[in-house]
Amino acid sequence: MDIKDSKTQKILLSVMALFIVGYFWYTRLYVNYDNQIESKSQEFESITTNLRNVEMKAKSLDALKLEYGDLIDRYHEIEALLPEVKQIPSLLVQLHTASSITGTRITQLNPLPIESQKFYNIASFEIEMTGTYHDFGKFVSYVANFPFIANLTDMELISQKLAVAKNEEQPDDSNHESLTAKFVLSTYFVKEDEQLIELAL
Repeated sequence: MDIKDSKTQKILLSVMALFIVGYFWYTRLYVNYDNQIESKSQEFESITTNLRNVEMKAKSLDALKLEYGDLIDRYHEIEALLPEVKQIPSLLVQLHTASSITGTRITQLNPLPIESQKFYNIASFEIEMTGTYHDFGKFVSYVANFPFIANLTDMELISQKLAVAKNEEQPDDSNHESLTAKFVLSTYFVKEDEQLIELAL
């Protein structure tokens, strides 16, 4: 190759110019853009990953909200069976209503001290009532259908025959057999500091 030849010199100059242009394009443009593309790609992947995590958390939160709502509903159902202390007067009203409807008569009603348990209290009443076996059975059935939990314990039944006039036809003895019933009626209510505070979701 003759370097002194003008054609050769032109070719060499063209190659050098092309090399210089290529070098500047690579170092000033390509590498810079490539770094930007790489950076943006990493940023895109990071954002995509975060979005997926947020979506998963949102799905988990929705499921958690549903589960929480279900548990709250179940708690309220149970809480309805364990009334607050302020509902005890309502219990006494229902008790006297039951006595009136069933034909029994409450002769004594003595409140007992509140008994404290782990998360609830027990309110009890000593009750003495009179009536027939049949009427007392209806009374117990009525108490069993109270809208909250009520238990009858320490029951004592004393039977007494009622006198029947001689000129009356002898009916079924069970209708004229009276009894005196003594028992403890207990109901339950949740302690104030144990009552659930609902979360605002």
